[in-house]
Amino acid sequence: MSLLSWLTVLPCGSPLDAIQVVARADYPVRVSDERLILSSAAPDGRIDDLAVVDVDGAPLVVCTGDYKLWSWAPLQDEWRERPLAYACAEDPLAAEYPDAENDIDSVAVAVSEGRVVLAAGGDEQGAAIWDLDSGELLRGTTYDGLYISSIATVKGEGPPQFVASSGVHWDGVQVLGLSAEEPPVELAAGPIWGLATAGIDGRSLVVGGGEEYVEMWNLANGEQAASFYVNDGRTYAVALSELDGRPVVVAGTDSGKVYVFDLSGDEEDDPIHEPSTGHEGRINALDVAMVGDRAVVVTGGEDGTIRLWDLASGRQIGPPLTGHNWSVEAVVVTKMQDRPVALTAGRDGVARVWDLTL
Repeated sequence: MSLLSWLTVLPCGSPLDAIQVVARADYPVRVSDERLILSSAAPDGRIDDLAVVDVDGAPLVVCTGDYKLWSWAPLQDEWRERPLAYACAEDPLAAEYPDAENDIDSVAVAVSEGRVVLAAGGDEQGAAIWDLDSGELLRGTTYDGLYISSIATVKGEGPPQFVASSGVHWDGVQVLGLSAEEPPVELAAGPIWGLATAGIDGRSLVVGGGEEYVEMWNLANGEQAASFYVNDGRTYAVALSELDGRPVVVAGTDSGKVYVFDLSGDEEDDPIHEPSTGHEGRINALDVAMVGDRAVVVTGGEDGTIRLWDLASGRQIGPPLTGHNWSVEAVVVTKMQDRPVALTAGRDGVARVWDLTL
């Protein structure tokens, strides 16, 4: 069997009829749901994180894994390695480590004046910012920089900003601009494992998942806007959404449960319904979307499954989506040719696209 095996072709006339489903031969796909649109293996190693940005009306996916950065154009199924200048190049200690490489396993992307910029970092490297096409370092870091566990793009108007956090090496959340001359803004917090941002009711909000709490900040003043107690281990995945016009926080925990908290101030701090259960093991990633007039949550877990949930009721939509042969590390909801889709990836090194149409 060749490295790439053609598995199926979408019917003629489909909005995505040019896309074919492919998989690596050493990771055969076991598909239990017809939602799978595309499956494509990264050229080398596992995928630790992914982010997506719109370029000329088409999605471009940026993936990290095994000290490398790749971009993937799903509509053409084209992978491209993206070399990046060393993030610590300006550190005085850099000369002592001439063979050092970037250690990046979390990534976020944005468009700035027509170019794609990315922020990335990892367990052994603080957040830095690059130009994707040239690999030019726009904002570097140092050997004693703040190592990160999560990074996200700030949603809102104005020049791109990114938020970064750590669950081990330091406490707090940093907000970074493109220019190294602008000092980072510090948001007071404990260890934070997962981050998400959104613009809601004219406010630019950041939500973070910690050891026992989910916390939220208003970037306009840097102050904490809400805090929710989650007596369920660490929260590795969070998102901000709206339900019936009310802002809500969605959190996926170490035990595999999905919590939804009301931010309107009309309710107590308890979740709006019983936590959703189904994953065996922790939830590593999640994202939210409006599919038609229905708010849904998409989660990816340590058990290798993808699950869809109705945000209002907490009930699972259909059976779990299978195909990943190892832990799912990243979930991002976007659109491909006006169709809502979920992009997922993980330690099996395969990126998948799932149809979210209900």
